[in-house]
Amino acid sequence: MSNSDLEEYDVEKKIDESIQGDFVFRLVSDKKEYEAGDDVKLYGEITYVGDKDKVNIHHSSSAILFPMEEKVRGFDIGFVVKEIGLSTMLKQGEPYREEYRKSGKYVEDAPIDYVKFMEEFSGIDGFPPGYYVVNGETDFYLEGQERINMKATIDFKVVE
Repeated sequence: MSNSDLEEYDVEKKIDESIQGDFVFRLVSDKKEYEAGDDVKLYGEITYVGDKDKVNIHHSSSAILFPMEEKVRGFDIGFVVKEIGLSTMLKQGEPYREEYRKSGKYVEDAPIDYVKFMEEFSGIDGFPPGYYVVNGETDFYLEGQERINMKATIDFKVVE
């Protein structure tokens, strides 16, 4: 993929935020554009802004998920949920942060161009050139079984 393939794509936002009840979810990319081979820095934060000193949230293997799509090729980059039933303590006003870690999972019998892309994605530092949209999500329960589900969307490019 050449940089000219990416020219029609404009990066819209490297930070997005959503609020539900006493919680704020932020999704962040350090940059709008990375060079191929650069370490792509993405993270999500959950901040409790309610009246209690702390709250315990219950979630799967990660309190923050980073599903994404490479838009030029139209390929989804999935993630793996390894465990369920984990808990994390959030202190009032202190962001809980999770950094993105590559974990692209794919099935071997997928179309060959997708398999090649995912093999490259998994086998290199950084990301292959492309335009990426991250549809971050946090999905957890509170002690009283109240469900909190927030989404945020950011995008970035990787150029040669």
